[in-house]
Amino acid sequence: MKKILMIMMMVTLIFTTIACDGEEGDKTRIDFWHMSPVGSDSYSDMQTIIREFNDSQDEYYVKGTGFSFWDYWDKINVAISSKNAPDVGLSTLDDVPARADAGVLFNISEMMADEPEAIELDQLYENQLDFASYEGEYYALPFTATTRVLYYNLDMFRAAGLSEDDVPETWSELETIAKQLDIVEDGTITQLGFDPTYGNGKYHNYLWQAGLDFFDDDLMPTLNTQRHVEILEWMVDFNDDFTRSQLTAFGDANAMYSNGPFVAQRVAMIVEVDGIYGTLKRSGADFDFGVTYIPVPDEDGIRVNWGSGFSVELYDNKEDDPVQKQGAWEFLKYLMSEDTQVAFSEATGWIMAHRDAMQRVAEGDAIMQRLLEEVQYARDKVYVPYAPSWHGNDWEPYLTEALEGELTASEALEDARQHYLQKRENYYSSRD
Repeated sequence: MKKILMIMMMVTLIFTTIACDGEEGDKTRIDFWHMSPVGSDSYSDMQTIIREFNDSQDEYYVKGTGFSFWDYWDKINVAISSKNAPDVGLSTLDDVPARADAGVLFNISEMMADEPEAIELDQLYENQLDFASYEGEYYALPFTATTRVLYYNLDMFRAAGLSEDDVPETWSELETIAKQLDIVEDGTITQLGFDPTYGNGKYHNYLWQAGLDFFDDDLMPTLNTQRHVEILEWMVDFNDDFTRSQLTAFGDANAMYSNGPFVAQRVAMIVEVDGIYGTLKRSGADFDFGVTYIPVPDEDGIRVNWGSGFSVELYDNKEDDPVQKQGAWEFLKYLMSEDTQVAFSEATGWIMAHRDAMQRVAEGDAIMQRLLEEVQYARDKVYVPYAPSWHGNDWEPYLTEALEGELTASEALEDARQHYLQKRENYYSSRD
């Protein structure tokens, strides 16, 4: 009997210890959703970031919940629509106005009015702050400062008799150098110099480099100028030395490599996000590489890349709890502080929005410093309420038809334009 009682006491002690590890006690619980789930490389560091906040004060307790990157978006969107969102979470910066208009975000400007020095706005990029505002007020804050650049494999350059001096700066140079880096063995592509559709090479980014866009200032679709057609033709014809079946076979083979064709040393150059740098380091890549700005059109080319950063937001679930709201604000201030931004970057590999924080992270790291240089040339895509996926799911079928030769570039663009016009008509007719 004594043995049984002893076991019961030990079990009770164990469960009590577990329960008390990070116990909320009388603190108000604040829920924070992030993208560092259990088992991820950044999970332990994320727990440290949260724990340091919890240990710093006696009023609030943050409960962090991590989801994988792709699961996160499904979870957060459902939670927001069902008024079951976390108190603090991350989302996409470009569509903050849509959530603000829907009334699901707290007005951060109102909170800042009482503590004007709480957030170092001068450390954040002005173009990002513009996306975080709605009707002149901030309903989110920029959290990351993503950029896209050209990665190049210097070992492949040297094997082809090239050097870093040959890294292309213009579209014509890109075509010339890419051809010298192509390798075909027995009719099969084993190495590709460059493909404008690989990685994060996007049609809208190439349009921006030529001073064009998908939409005009009134959010009416354009896509109907000769220059629009020429840029799509440039993408389609870039690797026309190869047959479509050769390119398809090469692309299918790339799918075997989870980290992508550049990390797998299948392509010599690729347009990719800054996060690939972290992938290269984690994968133990043993080849020499560099980064530079995306080559621009030969005439009047504009140095610009697609940013698409994350925002950090406080969600209004209509519970009218001022204590909960204040706790979320306290944690937001902590997340936006310089030291926490440094810790977040070191945990995730992300480029954070706080400029001084990132200068600390990049000290002694030439690649990160080069990535930060390109952040100043980054812009985000415009939010189009009647076609929020205009750059992705809406556009990709037309791009694919052009690449597969099922439509000419002109036909694909006209079909896409009509598609957007129809979506616009449907959207506004439903709101009348």
